[in-house]
Amino acid sequence: MHGRRRVKPTAEAERARKEKEAVKIKEYRQLRSNHEYTQDAFEITTKILWQNPDFYTIWNFRRNILIHGLLKDAPEDQRQESLSEELVFLQEIFQSNPKSYWIFNHRHWCLETMPNPDWKKELYLVEKMLELDARNFHGWDYRRYVKSKLVNSMQPKDLLQTDLDFTKKKLEQNFSNYSAWHQRSKLLPHLLSDANEDERKRLIDEEFGIAKSAIYTDPDDQSAWLYYWWLLGREPHRIPVPGDSIHEESSVALVTIKGDRSTIIADEIEEFKELLEEESNSKWCLQTLMHLYQELKYAKKLDDSEVCKFNDEIVGICDRLIKIDSMRARRYEDIRNNLK
Repeated sequence: MHGRRRVKPTAEAERARKEKEAVKIKEYRQLRSNHEYTQDAFEITTKILWQNPDFYTIWNFRRNILIHGLLKDAPEDQRQESLSEELVFLQEIFQSNPKSYWIFNHRHWCLETMPNPDWKKELYLVEKMLELDARNFHGWDYRRYVKSKLVNSMQPKDLLQTDLDFTKKKLEQNFSNYSAWHQRSKLLPHLLSDANEDERKRLIDEEFGIAKSAIYTDPDDQSAWLYYWWLLGREPHRIPVPGDSIHEESSVALVTIKGDRSTIIADEIEEFKELLEEESNSKWCLQTLMHLYQELKYAKKLDDSEVCKFNDEIVGICDRLIKIDSMRARRYEDIRNNLK
């Protein structure tokens, strides 16, 4: 988990574990080659998976045991009970292996296979998991899957709003949560699509407020800056800004903010200039100012003197970034030289 140091076993303990695992693996291979889908085979897979939950071929064999052996021709209530027990087993393994893709994959299979999956309970469980590690991207991806199964039981707008509230809660706990920012970027366009003009403005203003609150709290954390860039959007011109991760030509804010875009960008520039006075070595603040100046050049009709003025500002920013962010000095030099 994030912020938790994994305790490395001693060489002796690791050797003993591997020897013990090797015995079980030999048994498993024999059973698999003989297509023995028995309770004994099932118990061997349990022992191996407790030791190594990333042994994906064991999970495959375990599913075959359930499909072709233990659950074959079983009545619905027995299948429901057996797969419910399987979910409990997975919960127990999750506690020590919360980022194992194969555990999530098997849980997905169990729920799709069982006659009556409880998706609301599953949502509760995955959200409890994210309380332990709010940045577990496997957990966030699995949560999206579970939410997709609740579409028919909840109004779409209510489903979106609860999701937005959940991500806000996670960001309030820790702004440095890429998964939460990413999820908001997926939700916001859907919320805006059915909103009236006033509601759209309120939502966008609120998003800018959340992003800026995170930025001012920790100017060195890039997650909120990247979300801010996405929110602001850009004109349909490719701009080579270092660190730029926006792949689409615009964002929701570009088409939903009421007012003159050039005025909005100019106001943003003044605001981040003030932040730079307090955080003079913030490379993200400097990169954002460079991004905004480039945007302003495209958003506003400029005469030659204004273009020169903005280019001078960008060159000055590049000079500062070359000293502050030396690992990317060549990139800044390239941008600077293209403007001279």
